[in-house]
Amino acid sequence: MRPVLFLTLLLSSACAAGGALAQQGSSWIDPPAKSGAAPAGGERAKPTAKSAPRFEVEPEARTRSRRAAAPSPAPVRRDMHRQDRTRTAEMRRARRAAIHERAREERYGHTARIHRPTPLPAPPPAPSLARSEPDPRFSDWAVAARRLSLGYLDSVSAPNGVMLSAAPRFYGSTVRFHGRVMTTNALLAEKQRFAQRWPERRYEPHGEPRIACDGASATCLVRIVHDFTAASPSRGARSQGVAELTLTVSFAGGAPVIVSEASRVLSRAGA
Repeated sequence: MRPVLFLTLLLSSACAAGGALAQQGSSWIDPPAKSGAAPAGGERAKPTAKSAPRFEVEPEARTRSRRAAAPSPAPVRRDMHRQDRTRTAEMRRARRAAIHERAREERYGHTARIHRPTPLPAPPPAPSLARSEPDPRFSDWAVAARRLSLGYLDSVSAPNGVMLSAAPRFYGSTVRFHGRVMTTNALLAEKQRFAQRWPERRYEPHGEPRIACDGASATCLVRIVHDFTAASPSRGARSQGVAELTLTVSFAGGAPVIVSEASRVLSRAGA
């Protein structure tokens, strides 16, 4: 066994030494083996042609969306023209409205100048109801004015002859009767027509009269609220209700006399 092993080692050493000697006897070293054959002598290797660049084609959907997003100049111009026309129309309407308004104002002013009402004359000043400074005469005047006013109201309820014969002693020489200034004779004629129209009359006061006296004019204003009933059997007419009698009693001549008379109906029976 040992001789065989020794022989094997010896052969291996001899082979290695022979290869080294063969390399030393030559001036070049064998190149390593190449997998491919070398090109023919004198010909250079041609450069490999580059492939043409490939362009990626955009998807059709993306192209359509870009086209849709891009504004078209034609609709924009149409919108601008439409806005211009709208503004022009509004300006025309405003001008027409201003012209119509100015014409209407001119017509109204002309009509107002033509139909301007004539101012009415100012009514005469009414006697003052406010009490002035305390006057020692007021108490006496108030008593006399009350007696005269209630006596006059009672005379209206009397028969026609009694009422007409008593009337002159209640009034002064001139009287303002329901706004009209008249003489005593004219007033008596007015009273006579009233008595003939309403031959049956009854006037009853409600409570005490209200009296306010004025020292500057020497008058007392008397207000009496009363029930009234007036009838005319021949005409079959009847009037009934509540009224207010307003009398101005003057003390300028010393004795109290009625210088103004007015009345108004406050309510009527059955109304």
